[in-house]
Amino acid sequence: MASLSLVEELLQKPHRDILDVLVLNYLQSRSYLCSPVGGAEERHLESRSYLCSPVGGAEERHLESSEANEGSDDLEEDPFFFSDSQLLPPPLSSSPSASPPSGMGSSADVVNSFLCLVPVQVRSAQLLQEGGYESYVHDAHTLVTDCGSLSLSWDWPIRLRPPSDEDQFFEGPLLGVLFTRLGRVLEQPYEVSLQVTAVLSRLSSFSHPLLQEYLMNPYIHLSHCCRSLFSVLIRLMGELMQRIQPVSNLTDRLLDTRRHLLGLTPNTGLEHLTLLKGIIVLEEFCKELAAIAFVKLPLETRDSPGDSAGPAVPHLDLQ
Repeated sequence: MASLSLVEELLQKPHRDILDVLVLNYLQSRSYLCSPVGGAEERHLESRSYLCSPVGGAEERHLESSEANEGSDDLEEDPFFFSDSQLLPPPLSSSPSASPPSGMGSSADVVNSFLCLVPVQVRSAQLLQEGGYESYVHDAHTLVTDCGSLSLSWDWPIRLRPPSDEDQFFEGPLLGVLFTRLGRVLEQPYEVSLQVTAVLSRLSSFSHPLLQEYLMNPYIHLSHCCRSLFSVLIRLMGELMQRIQPVSNLTDRLLDTRRHLLGLTPNTGLEHLTLLKGIIVLEEFCKELAAIAFVKLPLETRDSPGDSAGPAVPHLDLQ
C-alpha cells in the first residue's frame, strides 16, 4: 500500500527519467505484439456478443476456477486468460481518409470496448442513479491535461518504431505488480484496489504512444504469454462470472454495498463484502478508463483536423 502510494507520488513529479525507468524502458521493443492470426476476425465477432450479453456466456463455457497467480509461463493454459485478438472485432474507421493511430478504432469503439467488459448483471451504478462513464469525463480531462503538462518538454516520439522479434518481452516490475494486483481485485482489501486503479489510471493518461498502445488499445494482438491492461481485465471478468454464482440476491447486495461505501448506510456485516466491493471497483475503473479513452482519442480520430466544434460523447452500444 505504501509502495503504491509512493509510485503515485513519483508519477506526479516532472522528471522524465521516472517514467522511463519504471515503465517505458520495458516497452520500447514492443515485443508484446504479434501478427494477427488467421480467422481472428470471426472469433472477434463471436466474442463481442460474449462481452456485451447479459449472461456473458459463462454458463455455457463452464470456466474453471484458477489461482490468483499471474505467472506468465502458464497464462495460455489459464481458462480465464484470453489474448486481446480473440475478443474484439477489428477497429472501424470512420472514413477511408481517417486512419486512427496505432490501429485503434474510433473513440466510440474504444469507449465501448472498456464499458462492455462489465457484465450487465453486475452493473449497479445506474440503480442508484449514479452517472455512467460520462460522469468521469471532467476528472479524466483534468488528469490527462495534468499529465500532458508534465510531459510537455520531454520530447516524446510521435510515432512508434517497428516491434522487435528478437527480444523476449518483460513488462517490468511495476507493471507486473500492478497487473497482478489488479487480477486480485475480487479478493484483496478495497483500499489496495483503489490504489492500484489510481496508479493505472495515471499511467494511462500520459500521452506517450507506447503507453497509449499497451494500456489503452483493446485491439493489439499480444505475443505468446504476454499481458496487457485489457487482457488482465478480460481474465478478471471471467473469474468474476464464476465467483458470483453462489451469491444470492446479487443486485440487492451490490446496492447495499454501494450505499455503505457512499456512507449512506452503516456496515451491517454483509456477506461476500470483499467480492462485492471488488465488483464495484471494476465497474468504476472500466468507466474511468472509458472516460480517459474518450478524452484522449477525439482529437486524434476526428475526420476533419480543422474542426473546432469538439467531439460529441459517443453513442454506447451496451446491449
